[in-house]
Amino acid sequence: MRKIFSLIIVFCLTFSLFAAKVNYDPEIKVDENLTIPLRNYGVFAPASFSIYAIGLYIDGNETDNMKLKDADQPMAIRLVSLSNLLGMNKLISELRRGFSYGMSHDKEFLKTIQTRIDYFLGMLKNSGKKPKKNKHITFLYLPGNGTKVYFEDEFLGEIKGHDFKRALFGIWLNSNCADPKLRDEAIKIMKK
Repeated sequence: MRKIFSLIIVFCLTFSLFAAKVNYDPEIKVDENLTIPLRNYGVFAPASFSIYAIGLYIDGNETDNMKLKDADQPMAIRLVSLSNLLGMNKLISELRRGFSYGMSHDKEFLKTIQTRIDYFLGMLKNSGKKPKKNKHITFLYLPGNGTKVYFEDEFLGEIKGHDFKRALFGIWLNSNCADPKLRDEAIKIMKK
């Protein structure tokens, strides 16, 4: 009986890992002259419970995670909530913690962008938006402009600087990120 119960638990946990199929747009249209294709996506599923997925949008064939994090070219990360349990306060807490991982715990560097991190997190908190299941937040980086933040299709604001983009995208792409499996899935070039 114990073996049957154990098998049922293993089956349920395994199923929940693979049940998180996310439908991402094949590209993000920035304007009439620029579209950024979807590279791939990865699912954040601690303890086999899918919380969110991130889709990486970038043109080219680079697969080195650190070069992608540091790239100064148009790119985006779209975060899709996979659960109604992901509230904005929880997301902000995870992002705040993630900035440290995104820059390999470089406290001196993080001090130089702390005002922009606080502005970014405050923008999300004060937006009144709720990242319920299937809702998405897009972080769109454009060189010379900065990182534009959208909730669904609503523009929330922009944070200047390539250094901020490196720290934000580093949350998911850095070698020292909190979830290497999610990173490795997102940077793989999707088979067509």
